[in-house]
Formats: sequence, C-alpha cells, structure tokens
Amino acid sequence: MPPKGKGNGKKKGKGDSKKTKSRVPNPASGFYFPREIMSNILSRLPVKTLLRFRCVCKQWRKLISKPNFIAAHFRHSSSLQRAGSSIIIGSRHDETSDHVLSLYNPPESVVELDNPFPCFFPNMYIVGPCNGIVCLFSPPWGELITLWNPAMRQSRMVQLSETLPLQGVHFLVSVGMAFDSQENDLLILRIFCVGLTYAVPNHVEMYSTKTLRWKKLKNEMVFHIVEYTCNVIVKGVPYWLVCMTDKFGTRAVFLRFDVGKLVFEKLPSIGRHKKHQYLVDLEDSLCMLDWDQKDNCHMDVWVMDDEAGWSKKYNVGPLFGFDRILGCLRNGNIVAKNENGVVFLCDPITSSVKSKFSPDNAKNGYVILDYSESLFLIGGMQPVKKQDAQDKLARKKLTRACVNFLMGHPSEIIL
Repeated sequence: MPPKGKGNGKKKGKGDSKKTKSRVPNPASGFYFPREIMSNILSRLPVKTLLRFRCVCKQWRKLISKPNFIAAHFRHSSSLQRAGSSIIIGSRHDETSDHVLSLYNPPESVVELDNPFPCFFPNMYIVGPCNGIVCLFSPPWGELITLWNPAMRQSRMVQLSETLPLQGVHFLVSVGMAFDSQENDLLILRIFCVGLTYAVPNHVEMYSTKTLRWKKLKNEMVFHIVEYTCNVIVKGVPYWLVCMTDKFGTRAVFLRFDVGKLVFEKLPSIGRHKKHQYLVDLEDSLCMLDWDQKDNCHMDVWVMDDEAGWSKKYNVGPLFGFDRILGCLRNGNIVAKNENGVVFLCDPITSSVKSKFSPDNAKNGYVILDYSESLFLIGGMQPVKKQDAQDKLARKKLTRACVNFLMGHPSEIIL
C-alpha cells in the first residue's frame, strides 16, 4: 500500500493543474460583472438584440423573461423615445386597399410590418400602444380584437364577451387600453356608447389579459362618445374627449379611466378654446393641442396637472404648409401632412421640418402612433405570419359576395 502523502504518490500532469485548467466562464455568473450590473446593461439593449441573447445561456434566457426585467427594459426604452421617437403608421394600400402597418425610425426609411389583423375584413382601427402592445379591432362594435407586439412580432386574438348592443340605444363601441402596473395586467375597455337623447349610463366592460376574461364594470355616468378609440394613453391611463349634458346644456368633457378604482373620472375643462382639440402624450404628461384650421395659424399647447389643472405650456406658430395635423410625439415633435400627401415632423420651438416620409403605395388617412418597443407578451401569443395570396383571395371573394348580396343578386354569391 503506497504511503499517504500529497497526491497519494501520483504525479500531477500539466493538464491536472488547477491554474492551467481551462474553464469557460458563465456569462451570467458574475465572473466579469455583478448580476445587478449585467441586468442593468441588458435592460438597455434593443428587443432584437435581446431576442438573440436569449440563446447565450439559460441564465440570460430566464432573466430576459422575468417581469421585473421586462418592466425595467420598457422604462429605458420609453425614456429613449423622448430623444427620437419610433412611429407606427397605419394606412391603406393605394391599389388593393389592404390595411398597411409600417414602422418609421428617423432618419431611416419606412419599413412595412406583417399585419396580424385578418385582411378580409374591410375596416381596422388601432388603439395604443400601451406598454408596447397595440390593439387592432373592427368597428363599429369592437370586434375581432387582436393584441399585437410589433417588436416581438407576436399577436393573439381576444375572445369577445357575450354582450350585445341594444338596438336603438347603442350606436358604436369605443375601445381603450390600460395597464395595471401593480398586477402587471394589460386591460381592454369596451364602452357601449349611447346617443345624446338617452339618459342611461354607458355599459362598460373590461378584459384582463391576466385572467383572460371579460367583466362588466360599475358605471353611473352618462356620456356621449363619437370616436371608436380613446384619444390618448398616458403612462397606461386612457383618456377620452366626450360630450355630457346637464342643466346648462351639452359641453365637451375630458374623462380618464382610474386603473386602481376601475371607474371613470371627469377632468376640469380648459374653458375657451379654438376649433380643433387634440389630446396627446407629451413627455409622459396629458397635453392638448388647440388650433384653428387656417393658413398661418398658431397652436396652443396645454398641459394637465392633477392639482393645478390646465395651464398653457407654449404657443407654436405661425404654421405654414400644414394641410392636416396628425398629432404630436412624446418628444414634442408635431406630425403633419402637406397638400402632396407627404408626412413630416416639425420642431414646435423652431417651426423647422426635421424629416419627411411617406409610406410606399399608401393612401391618405394615416394613423400615427408614437411607439416604444417592449418585451411584454400575453399568454397565447403566436408569431405573426405573412398574409399570403390565399388570404387576400378569400377577402376578395367575401367582398364580391357582399356586393352581390347588397345589389340583390344572391344567386351569384359563390365563396
């Protein structure tokens, strides 16, 4: 039996030395950086990069999927948008009338995105974004609701509730989105809108992406909405410009949805205002653009404070070459269109044009959304597929069948 000693009498080879033994460090083990610093670095990267980094190791894949990391990433992504906003553009194709969704990152060119909404439905409205999620639906009753994450290229359709509009009372449904940060829950709101002649409370229902269920909300307010969507979403809170009737007559009122209490709240009015009002998200605050549609007009920009109410932030103008104002980005840039259909960004302080763009093969009627990308996903989301020729052919057949039916030729309806 060999004597006990170092190595039990065996010689160490070069390959057995702890100093020379090669080991590949785990990228997430804190070998180079503490875990907190690594998480902070990763949370500042684009979604496209993080999707590739999920393949580096199990630790990174797990980290990128955590709710806390997703929330931190969205905060960084949202703050970067103040310097230079990404824009989602909704339009119609000039030849086929297909709904086109595009992404514009100034100063890059406009890129068309894969549209998850069924192409054989003629009308599509857009709500959002809210926490990086965009809602697509069909008017007038808010049907075919589709939730879509453009950055992750995933979507899912939402099962509708069994609530039906009351004939002669409801004339449209207005759709909004909200985000409950405490529950990490994205909410969809459907408001069944009544006419001015009806003094009955609006029927309101809410869909939770966490429970995947609809429920009716308690509402005692009577208000009139003429828009299919909420006017703006600021930090996960939707706002509507509505009409309300009281003993003094009918007047315009701002409403917001309290995510914590699940009720609607009235906001103070501005008082005297110009012809056009447009609610926007400006630097994460509720603001309103107020202007008259005429040559060389000036635009007032108002900001809302919960304690002080409305106050004028600044005045923009005179505005030249504006055929139509499409909105305002979170960084303050005004989005407008000229007579030739070219959309451009205008600096409100200097009144100078920063960039021009126009989606290829698109008609007028643009919808402009200020977009911040997010890793947030909803259970059941699937990768968005390209709309192939077979889907478009089905849409043409359905359209032809509807035309034949309306013209009184049911025998020619062949699907």
